[in-house]
Amino acid sequence: MNYLYLKTGIIVSFTLAVIAIIIRSIWQIVVIPTSGTMVIFIPLILTLLGADALVIYLTVRPSLKKLGHPAVAIGLTLVFTAGLVAGVSHFAHFIPSPEADPLLSKIIGFLVLSSSLTAYLIVIWLIWHFWKSRGK
Repeated sequence: MNYLYLKTGIIVSFTLAVIAIIIRSIWQIVVIPTSGTMVIFIPLILTLLGADALVIYLTVRPSLKKLGHPAVAIGLTLVFTAGLVAGVSHFAHFIPSPEADPLLSKIIGFLVLSSSLTAYLIVIWLIWHFWKSRGK
């Protein structure tokens, strides 16, 4: 069975969402060109580009073998690290801001940060576990 339309749909929908977020991020950098904005949005843009490349790769050639290559694993780790840096930076700037005045905003921020840290640890553990089992 040919899944060309499904694959194309996945790539197009994800890439369009990534482009929209990147345009919004660049707009934010242009409107408020502070170092805090740069620290948040530049890693976010890099993370989105890396995630889009990963989705395209896994959609076109759904093989996990090449993901085990050390250069690819290091690249994925860098992408996830950049995303975590953007998230933690945003969290650090958001909590003391007036927009986070309601308690519910702070609770949501802590929940998002906790889930991001947990996901990051899982990714790092999976990469470490794969390299460890590959070396045997």
